[in-house]
Amino acid sequence: MGMRAFWNDGGIGPISEQAEAVDLRKAGLIWSDTVRSVQGNFLGLIDDRDRTVQFYLQSGIPDDVDDASHLRIVLMDFPQPERKGSYGRLVAIGEVHRLIETAFRAGADPRHFGEMTFSPW
Repeated sequence: MGMRAFWNDGGIGPISEQAEAVDLRKAGLIWSDTVRSVQGNFLGLIDDRDRTVQFYLQSGIPDDVDDASHLRIVLMDFPQPERKGSYGRLVAIGEVHRLIETAFRAGADPRHFGEMTFSPW
């Protein structure tokens, strides 16, 4: 499945309207090397049906943590503009690569990502 990516790395990165075509490897590198350690940073993926999944860091990784993979500080979010809300749940940092792989395989369809909560905007 084709994907386009947008992200925020401390205010730097393309906005969703200027999302860049990426493959699975590039999306994983953006998450690991650019986004994944600073509160407020995020990675968004848009599939070929214009559905979006976003991985947003709700807090930063504390300096005294050597392995942050267990920290559930990433909001996985599926915006649903037609319903004026989004589906989402907190996930561990260590889950995000697998979830990115799922998005490339199944698209940004919340039905493929487990139980989530709908939150109106």
